[in-house]
Amino acid sequence: MKIIQLEYFLAIVKYNNFTQAAQFLHISQPSLTATIKKMEADLGYDLFTRTTKDIKITEKGIQFYNYAVDLVQNYHQTMEKMHDLNISEVPKIKFSILESTNQWVSQIITTHRSTFPNQTYQISEVHDQAIILEHLLNFETHLALTNEQITHEDIQSIPLYEESYVLLTPQNAFKQQRTIIIKSLPLILPSKGLQVRKHLDDYFMRMNIHPNIVIEADRFEAATNFVHRGLGYAVIPRFYYQSFNANNLDAIEIKPKLGRTIFINYYKKRKHSERVLSLVDHCKDYWNVIK
Repeated sequence: MKIIQLEYFLAIVKYNNFTQAAQFLHISQPSLTATIKKMEADLGYDLFTRTTKDIKITEKGIQFYNYAVDLVQNYHQTMEKMHDLNISEVPKIKFSILESTNQWVSQIITTHRSTFPNQTYQISEVHDQAIILEHLLNFETHLALTNEQITHEDIQSIPLYEESYVLLTPQNAFKQQRTIIIKSLPLILPSKGLQVRKHLDDYFMRMNIHPNIVIEADRFEAATNFVHRGLGYAVIPRFYYQSFNANNLDAIEIKPKLGRTIFINYYKKRKHSERVLSLVDHCKDYWNVIK
């Protein structure tokens, strides 16, 4: 039996529907059905019971599923390690971060490399939580930072720290005010669909604010450049203000306060190396998270 057949079977269990599973796998439904029938013939028992209305996994199918999950996970982990070992003797750690976390993550990696000097890393920025979850479950990422908790039974989601959102302005634009109400100000906000924008939209709704949005941007770096140009005021996370790009600008606390929590996430069912778990501990130690 081939790994691809097991993946076909797992897709049907996931979607509980042959049509949706076939669409996910990018194959035809008749081809998927034929594959499952051949598997059942080879095994000597049914994996599913089928009616015109639905399908149900059999008791033996459930037992087969548990073995199939382990086999597929081990296969992907092995293939990943073999690919990495083609490049380096030590598999690289794949770490998905947020744009606002660049500053402190660079310090963490510096410390981590002092313990593991031959370790390499692949750092990516992903802000869509659905994509982050998919990458974790599909072994494409070891660790991921998110600005909301991932509520999935197979994901360990650990809160690291809380930070407020601030209003980024040209220096002395508001004469050293400590807090500010942003109701009528020309704002530079993240684009629709980004998690930070969802936080802000929820805030505006709760405060009954109709924001004056002059520019939408996908990255804080772009928003900060627009502030430098005097095109408006950007709402950014407090720790992004530490970045080089925000030099010569002021950060004013928003009133009423608006904030978020940053989480580090990993797949609990994946057998992580000592090096990956050490990187998690470094992040927790940096933020004094109780272990």
